[in-house]
Amino acid sequence: MKFPRSRRPRNEDERVLPLTNIVFLLLIFFMLAGRLATPDPLPIEPPESESEDPARAEGVLVQMMTDDRVAIDGEVVPLAELAERVSRQRAGDDAPRIRLKADGAVAATRVVAVMQQLHDAGVDELRLLTTSAPP
Repeated sequence: MKFPRSRRPRNEDERVLPLTNIVFLLLIFFMLAGRLATPDPLPIEPPESESEDPARAEGVLVQMMTDDRVAIDGEVVPLAELAERVSRQRAGDDAPRIRLKADGAVAATRVVAVMQQLHDAGVDELRLLTTSAPP
């Protein structure tokens, strides 16, 4: 016995549904993949320079904000404790590497004072992080 095939009219939305699913999956993937780079925990806009050397992400990151706050690897510490904290954090290394990221609006004398504190704490290698100047 043969049953008659029911021909229901095909809806246009049914043909587009798999494409829509793929587009949403790609959108979710790129939203998650875009968050892999960790943003800075503190809002700092470093000064511009024409340095050709890209900064390596090794060592302790010291950040200076315009409102006299200093942070070590994202943790705000009092300026008076900076040298002690850096010494304690890098106690096992004979030549601790420090990356100093100061806001562009911070006075140069304050930056030099922090650099002197780091030098007194035994830091032999210090990199001042900047952004590249626009062409």
